[in-house]
Amino acid sequence: MERHPNTEDKKPNKTAFIKVRCTAEEKERIRSRAANAGRKYSDYCREMLLDGSVTAAPPMGDNEKEALAILRQTALFYAHISNLIKVKDVSWVDATKALATYAKIAFKRFFNPRYRVNEEVFKCLNIEDHDRKV
Repeated sequence: MERHPNTEDKKPNKTAFIKVRCTAEEKERIRSRAANAGRKYSDYCREMLLDGSVTAAPPMGDNEKEALAILRQTALFYAHISNLIKVKDVSWVDATKALATYAKIAFKRFFNPRYRVNEEVFKCLNIEDHDRKV
């Protein structure tokens, strides 16, 4: 009897080590660069050794942080409504109205033309007009 039939789908264990000598200052610079790139220290080092470069993720701005907070709150709303429906509590109607109001405010905030994504971005991504809903 096989315990794990899809071993191809599993990521290989990272058990091998590479030792590199450096000064404490160099090590701190590497750690700092890994943090600036938004990577774990070992992931950063591995990418640099294998590919010679690491693409840094741009730091999140206030707009992105706000969007994530709104998505988290929306997820909580959905979970709350789902639980109310499961226990047949009629207050799910009020919670759904609150979610609709919250979503309406969020859409107004994030679909404001000041925050719209430039059409050139979609052309670079090869996204056709019928594939996206704006």
